[in-house]
Amino acid sequence: MLSGAFLLAAMTACPSGFHAQTCTTQAKMTPQLRSSLSGAASGFAEAVQRDDVAQVQAKTIAEFASGPAFAPTANLVRETSSRLQGEALEVTQIYELDSNLAASKSATVTNFNCPLAATTSEVDFSIPDLPPGIYGFAMVEARGDRPWLLSFLFQQDSGQWDLAGFYPRARLADGHDGLWYWRSARKYANADELWLAWLFYGEADTLLRPANFVTSTDLDRLRSERWSAAPPDLIGGVSPDHPLVLKDSGAQGVSATYRFSGLSAEGSEDGKHLNLILHLIGDGTASGAGAEARSRAAARAMIDAHMELRQAFYSVWVFTMPPGSGGAAAGVPGSQPLVTEEIVSNLP
Repeated sequence: MLSGAFLLAAMTACPSGFHAQTCTTQAKMTPQLRSSLSGAASGFAEAVQRDDVAQVQAKTIAEFASGPAFAPTANLVRETSSRLQGEALEVTQIYELDSNLAASKSATVTNFNCPLAATTSEVDFSIPDLPPGIYGFAMVEARGDRPWLLSFLFQQDSGQWDLAGFYPRARLADGHDGLWYWRSARKYANADELWLAWLFYGEADTLLRPANFVTSTDLDRLRSERWSAAPPDLIGGVSPDHPLVLKDSGAQGVSATYRFSGLSAEGSEDGKHLNLILHLIGDGTASGAGAEARSRAAARAMIDAHMELRQAFYSVWVFTMPPGSGGAAAGVPGSQPLVTEEIVSNLP
């Protein structure tokens, strides 16, 4: 399970303290800036492709270029490289982000609004706790049977672009791209299969966004559609503080209650399947075989409660988090799920 290396900050949007800075899109860049940023993106992407961890490290910002701080990025480069062999690389989008926070040192989030030339659309970046400086954001597409998107956040230092964040992600899940999932979500919503619509909208968002701190006019529209079609149980969202509660009569009349802090769709590592991901809050008692049995029962209860889910997923992955952990799930990037239950056509 790949995840971005967040080198500067958590890179998630915050509700207050926004401070807008300036963004220069590719169409408005000088030829020198365009060539410089595009060349940096191409060079880093090629280094990742050939698994040249040393080159990436040599051009990473000093704060994160040595010791344990660089280890997540090194692991991410190695994992990504194996997926890019023989693929053609193309720089597709670049942005310069000018963050001069001198006038607002109390800003908690630096917000960049980037109107796109000859359209009414824009791309937006919301980055918390961003130090002052000149930054670049670049997207590099890896074309092939299993296309990947490599996104890089750079910080400018003495005219050079140093790596400040690396965010690779697959462009396909189960052989389909984000637009296919978006169209499918609409079809499910129109058919009143709202749970499938919710999950497919979410998968479309995952495949289409280049990094968690980036949005766009199109992605905002997708998210609006998703909330408009949300099942009643999900209208308030799902989180550790606001779990989805599912009561199950269980086998032989033994009842059970399961609390889920999240549910989503996710493509398998080999790109051939789509899995249902459930984040289950532990009950504080089950362990070992008991915990595994509880996870399997929770997966079965979810599928039985929403039969439409059977038609779309290859397997269910249950990640269990301790009660009261505030979201520290066992299924964080790099860990393994507690249990996997495969959904097959003859599932009773």
